[in-house]
Amino acid sequence: MRTFDYGHLPQKLYSGKIADAHMRVYEDRGKLGVIEQMHPELLEPLKAVALADSVAASTRIEGFPIDTARAAKLMEGADPVGETERQVIGYGNALALINADPDAFDLTTATAVKLFETLYGHRNLGRKSRYRKKDYIYVQVDGHSQAVPVSPITAFETPLVLGGACDSLADTFAVSAGNPLVQAAVFTVDFMCIRPFDEGNGRIARLLADLLMRKAGFDVSRYMSVDRTIEDEAMAYYDALNSSVEGWDRGANDYSPYVLYWLELLHKVYGRLFDAVDAAANAPSGKSERVRAFVRQAAGPVTKRQILDANTDISEATVENALGKMVKAGEVEKLGAGRSTAYRWL
Repeated sequence: MRTFDYGHLPQKLYSGKIADAHMRVYEDRGKLGVIEQMHPELLEPLKAVALADSVAASTRIEGFPIDTARAAKLMEGADPVGETERQVIGYGNALALINADPDAFDLTTATAVKLFETLYGHRNLGRKSRYRKKDYIYVQVDGHSQAVPVSPITAFETPLVLGGACDSLADTFAVSAGNPLVQAAVFTVDFMCIRPFDEGNGRIARLLADLLMRKAGFDVSRYMSVDRTIEDEAMAYYDALNSSVEGWDRGANDYSPYVLYWLELLHKVYGRLFDAVDAAANAPSGKSERVRAFVRQAAGPVTKRQILDANTDISEATVENALGKMVKAGEVEKLGAGRSTAYRWL
């Protein structure tokens, strides 16, 4: 039976181009951390957009058409029409659970099953096993029905093999051994080869990868959709995955194509997020909101000069206009006069 050890992955997964890509993503995480601390107001509006983008794109990746605008309405409570829209809501609910508190989930088979049940929560699943029940599917080849293995792992072995993979991942993560970026990619390949469920494996694999990233402090998916970037380059996704699963049944596969793809993908997602933040920050309304956030988050009264020194790209006129509006709206109190004038959030 296939065994797993995510704490001792091949050295080639930590060297060369993969090592360079890995460092870029860590740098991206640091940059996002600064933005989260200094300008959370620029990130907050992106959350709802990222959720709608993710549920729509992930559904389309699996071959089910759904418009992003319609997905957004479903996330806001619109009544679903048909199976696809019910799955959209299910995926959104699963993603919302992860967004709300990733640390509430352990890296276990129970979590995988929970995400599956949430994705298909609109169905009457009953008490039967959630795991797949087929070893083979039958396809037509030259006019004849031919049995094709669903996975190298039989249906009977599936819970045990998935349990072994999850246990190794959890143990490795608990002692901070290895690298969560690489482990998320390797686990995705393993999960897709095990194929524990009759359907939804791609979406569950991406949810679990997102969960691992969130638990490791890589929060980019909260603000920018990873699924949308995968969809935009779908052929690269499938090519990398197919290259990494070849030989998996013999333990002879090479994970590096998918690991490199995954790291480069994350760097692109971070890049898209930073572009969106820059656009919001440089918009007139965005700069005024930054002034408002600066005053609101200050420990005490602040002067116009302090605001300008901390936000060198914002003009004095914009600061004065924003402060005037806040005073008029009763959000801040104006203290003193002349150069010593300060503003305190009420």
